[in-house]
Amino acid sequence: MNWAIQTKSLSKKYKGIPAVENLNLEVPEGSVFALLGPNGAGKSTILKLIMGLQRPTFGGGFCLGMDILTSGLQIRQKVGYVGEETRFYGYMTVKQIMEFCRGFYQEWDDEMVEHYLDVFKLPFRVKVHELSQGMKNQLALVLALAPRPELLILDEPTTGFDPIKRRIFFGAVLGEMVSRGKTVLMSSHQLLDVERVADRVALIRDGILLKTCSLDELRENEKEIRVVFQKEPPPELFKKPGVSQVHRDGLVYRITITENLEETWQECVSFPHYVIEVINPDLEEIFLRYMEGEK
Repeated sequence: MNWAIQTKSLSKKYKGIPAVENLNLEVPEGSVFALLGPNGAGKSTILKLIMGLQRPTFGGGFCLGMDILTSGLQIRQKVGYVGEETRFYGYMTVKQIMEFCRGFYQEWDDEMVEHYLDVFKLPFRVKVHELSQGMKNQLALVLALAPRPELLILDEPTTGFDPIKRRIFFGAVLGEMVSRGKTVLMSSHQLLDVERVADRVALIRDGILLKTCSLDELRENEKEIRVVFQKEPPPELFKKPGVSQVHRDGLVYRITITENLEETWQECVSFPHYVIEVINPDLEEIFLRYMEGEK
């Protein structure tokens, strides 16, 4: 597999406090990869380290085959970026900011720019400081896509969007990047956004990578057995490989499974019980399970 991004023990501290710790991240080329974590988990720092905007305290990595420690400028020539809070020269009009940014790139798709300015209904002659935050993020996406980047990085990009604009936004991302086999790396705690577009996820808490896998694998492997036993079950039942946590209320048990579901299920079924069922948790439940420190 070819990797758009690879990091090795990537770490960053601010005033001695870890923001990212020993991050070993691999993002496949052509994927839509989501960093999932709460605010303050270190997602934005990771993105800045990958683009060479910040220097790591320890470790390193490669982005589009280029060393993030020494090739930040070259990386940013091939990367489109949309942040949570975009910053522009507010005195410029939308047209002027487009012409200004166009001069920094060898490739620029004017036809695509005009198309998405129309789709987002961005007023060409209005000054940027008069735009809403949502419109500024839409403008940032157009600017990020215009040079036809190899990698698009989105840092909580849909702040201030209504559901319709969110759908249009990600439609543009998928249409312009995924259709060309390019890579998208996004950070978010908006799980609906992730479910709509991502094919792989990394779960991050307190700057630490907890798990990385495909979204399908995450849904498939994370299960919960809910069972009401007739009498006290043997402790060995809850020590099976793949049992990550057990919640008990009397003889009612909720057993969280990350692998070997069938083996644990058969053990539970073989012990006298009143009711037993397998629950498929949704992405929000899985996310909260990891973020609350139960893994």
